Amino acid sequence: MIMNKLIKLSFLAGFLFLSTNILAKDKDKDFSVAIKEVTNKTVNFELSNAKNVSIYVYNGEKGEVFSEKIISNDSVEKAYNMSDMSAGTYYLVAESESKIEKYKITVDEKNVIVDQAPVSAITKPEYTINKNIVKLQMANVIGDVRVSIYDTLNNTYYSKNNVSKDGILDLTFDLNPANADTYIINVEKDGDSFSRMITLK
Repeated sequence: MIMNKLIKLSFLAGFLFLSTNILAKDKDKDFSVAIKEVTNKTVNFELSNAKNVSIYVYNGEKGEVFSEKIISNDSVEKAYNMSDMSAGTYYLVAESESKIEKYKITVDEKNVIVDQAPVSAITKPEYTINKNIVKLQMANVIGDVRVSIYDTLNNTYYSKNNVSKDGILDLTFDLNPANADTYIINVEKDGDSFSRMITLK
């Protein structure tokens, strides 16, 4: 097949303990969100390990209604008043360099309800690059992850839903420099998309 000539894909049969351990350690250093009781239509929550975390609220159509950047290394408490918001579904999102957590907020005429558990929690893909060999890893994966590879001319070399093993997605790609100098790897999970441009030297 042409696709096989353009790009070689090798799936690792085993998952390296060292790689898994590194991903787990990185996760432990990242932020955590604790949703507290809603008072007077005000959403209250605590953010731990809040270093370089972006917070934003958007409605069901993904229209952003509020955002801020938190720099502190410590735990911080935040309160967002939703009394002026129209009835509907909103999402509170916390995002760092390595993960995203999304919480559902339901607003009606009388109440504001925030789900205690995130509707999605995604660890962003991590890459190890050695010349034209690219290793992609994601931890704490539930369900499928769609991975696509294309070049700057939008020629697609790979596009497939991948299933994790024990919550770890571990893929290795051998990019062919004869086809393109630059590749774009796009990872899609639960409506979120992450792209990484790889320039072969």
